[in-house]
Amino acid sequence: MGRVRARLFGLLLVAAACLAQQAPAPAMTSDTAEFVKLADDVYAYVGKKNDANAMVIVTRQGVVLVDTGNNQPDTRDIAAKIKSVTDQPVRWVVITQYHGDHFGGSPLFTPPASLLVHDRVARDLAAMKPHQIKSWRKRFPERAQALEGLAPKDMMMSFPDRMTLDLGGKHIELIYVDDQYNIGDVAVWLPESGVMHGSFAAYKDRHPDIRPDYSHGTTITMLKQLEALLALKPRVVVPSHGPLSNVRDLQNMVDYVLLARQKVRVMMDRGLALPEIVKSFEMNEYKDWDRASHFDWMAETIWRELSGLGPIVTKSADRDVTGVVTRVAEAGRNLTLDAQGREIRLRVSSDTNIEGVADRTQLKAGMRVTAIYVEPENFNAALGYDLIELDVQP
Repeated sequence: MGRVRARLFGLLLVAAACLAQQAPAPAMTSDTAEFVKLADDVYAYVGKKNDANAMVIVTRQGVVLVDTGNNQPDTRDIAAKIKSVTDQPVRWVVITQYHGDHFGGSPLFTPPASLLVHDRVARDLAAMKPHQIKSWRKRFPERAQALEGLAPKDMMMSFPDRMTLDLGGKHIELIYVDDQYNIGDVAVWLPESGVMHGSFAAYKDRHPDIRPDYSHGTTITMLKQLEALLALKPRVVVPSHGPLSNVRDLQNMVDYVLLARQKVRVMMDRGLALPEIVKSFEMNEYKDWDRASHFDWMAETIWRELSGLGPIVTKSADRDVTGVVTRVAEAGRNLTLDAQGREIRLRVSSDTNIEGVADRTQLKAGMRVTAIYVEPENFNAALGYDLIELDVQP
C-alpha cells in the first residue's frame, strides 16, 4: 500500500509540472450498435452513442457474457448477435459494474445462466428491495414466467479478489483491485489474446462519472485500477462506454485524473471554498470529451478526497408527482417533467418499475405520468432524481 501511495504522489507531482495534451476530436460510437470480432471467439458489443459496451466470449462449453446492455432493446440485440456466431448457450454473465446499464439486462439470460459478481455486488444483490426485484422480474415480459419467485441472489456466484475461469478452451481472469471505495467493479482479462474489458476505469475520451457519495468509486480508486490494467499491457481494451481502446488510452485517463486532482488542489491551496471550486472547475484540455455534465460531481468528489473526507451521506425522501413529459433523452433514461409549471428532471434506472409501456425506450414527450422518485437532502442531483415507480397514464 505504501509503495502505491508513494508512486501516486510522485505522479501527482509530475502532473503538476506538465501541461496536458490536447485531446483528439470527440470519440463517439456509431448511431447504431456494432458487433466487432476482437480475437478468435471473442467479440465486443459496442453500444450506440457511447452507451454501455458488452463483451462475448464463446467457448466449447458455453458463452461467457460480460455485461448486458444499456436497455431492453440493446439486450435483445446482444442475444441475437450471440446467436449469429454460436449455438452455445450463455452460461455465465459477468457483471463488471452494479449499475443498470451493465446489470439491467441480466434477467434475459438468468436462469439458466449464472451471475458472476464480486462479493460486494453480491451483498447489494442480496439486499435488493421488493420494488427492485419486481422490476427485475418483469423487465422482459417473455421471461416473466421463468423468473416467477426468483431474485438475482438466487443465481449468483461471487468472489473476493481474483477468479479464474478455464472454460471450454478459454482462460479468463476476473480482476478486482482492492480499495475501500471500489464498490465491486471488476476487469475481465484474456491473456492469450490480449483482450480486456476494462470496467469502471477504462473510459475513452469521456469525463469520468465520479460522484461525491462515492457510489462510482473515487479518483484514487481509478488510479489504482488503471495502474493494475496498464501492467498487463492489453492489445485491445473494451471500455465500459465508448469506442474500443488500448494501452495509450488507459494512460491518457491516468493523465486526465492526475490533472483534475491537481486543478482542485491548486484551488484549495488558494483558499477557495467548495462552491467556488465547483463553479471554476474545468477540463478545457479535454473539451471535446463526452459527458461534461459530470464536472460538478467530479470537482466535489476530488475536493472530498483531498480533504480526507469520506463519502457524502445524505438523507432522502420519496416524493410523488404527476405531470407531463416534456423531454426524453438517452433512449428514455433521462426525462424532464412539467408538474404544474415546475420542471423536474428524472432518471430511469434498471430498478425503476415502469407501468403502461413495455420499457423506457417507449417513453415519449407529451405522455402524462405519475411517478415516485427519491429526493436527497443537501445533494446536487446533477443528472436528475432517481425514479422508483413510473406509471404512464392511458
